[in-house]
Amino acid sequence: MASGGPGVDPKRFGEAAKYTAAVAIIFFALYLLRKKLGDVTWEQVKSGIQSIPTLGLVSAFVLTCFNFVILTAYDWIALRYLKKEIPLSKMTIGAIVGYAFSNVFGWLFGGTAARFYLYSNWGMQIFEFVAFISVLSLTFWLGMFLLAGVAFVALPVHLPEEYADAMFVEPHVLGWIFIAVVGLYLLASMFVRRPIKWKDKQFSIPPLKMSIMQLLVSAGDFLLASMVLYVLLPHQGINFSTTLVAYLSAMIVVVTLHAPGGIGILEVVIVYMLAHENGKAESTELKVAVVSGLLIFRVIYHLLPAAVAAVLFLWQVFTIKKQGQTLRDKGSG
Repeated sequence: MASGGPGVDPKRFGEAAKYTAAVAIIFFALYLLRKKLGDVTWEQVKSGIQSIPTLGLVSAFVLTCFNFVILTAYDWIALRYLKKEIPLSKMTIGAIVGYAFSNVFGWLFGGTAARFYLYSNWGMQIFEFVAFISVLSLTFWLGMFLLAGVAFVALPVHLPEEYADAMFVEPHVLGWIFIAVVGLYLLASMFVRRPIKWKDKQFSIPPLKMSIMQLLVSAGDFLLASMVLYVLLPHQGINFSTTLVAYLSAMIVVVTLHAPGGIGILEVVIVYMLAHENGKAESTELKVAVVSGLLIFRVIYHLLPAAVAAVLFLWQVFTIKKQGQTLRDKGSG
């Protein structure tokens, strides 16, 4: 950098570009959503929300609670893989805060940062945290591939005609590819016991028993999340397997783009895939019902857990600072 010149910090520039891209993606997704909804009015959406049965709301809340119990198992598997001892109570708080914040603020912008603050103060080193997040990500994608594979191969999925025509391969072929990837991973878990070296790093594939747990936990997570959405939707014209594939597709896009909370992205993908009668004619009534269900899904599955997570996180911040002050007082004494 020339002396006296207004230098640009590449790191800050990269951060600014990342946030700008995220905002641009969200606005573009909202534009596509508004275009897709066409003449749907807010009054219609409010009426759609009011028409959601009480049983659907209660079911969505109960399923969300079960889902967050399953989510804590992600962290348990990763800690077991690392042979890291963290008390169950702390691990549970870390998982709830991490996933609830990720749902609202995004994996990079909220969940990972909050997790790092908590786990680093609980004794986890930076290289351990990187491995921890890697195991979480691997578990996430394994369940995604397994459920998508089963859905495309064995379940009645009704994709809109434009999506089915645009696919390079038939859905059942894609499903078998997903299942094959999972099968190869399980075979590697059975037979590859030596650490794999990559550049200056090395890692070991989890043993078969742990790999099966990864599949069950992740698949259970996506299955429950899809059920939360499904019970908030009208069951005429929309089957569960199509809802499952729509949710999985939306999550792939959300995670790939790293947009905070997938705002607009989750909605536009699901509306595009579900607002059709059995994958054929587009239905205004279904568009209203899907948007209404998605809004309540956001409240029950995203906002309520995030509010609980915020209380837990602030409590932990206060506890950590109090413990630190106590240690400093003892040291000075």
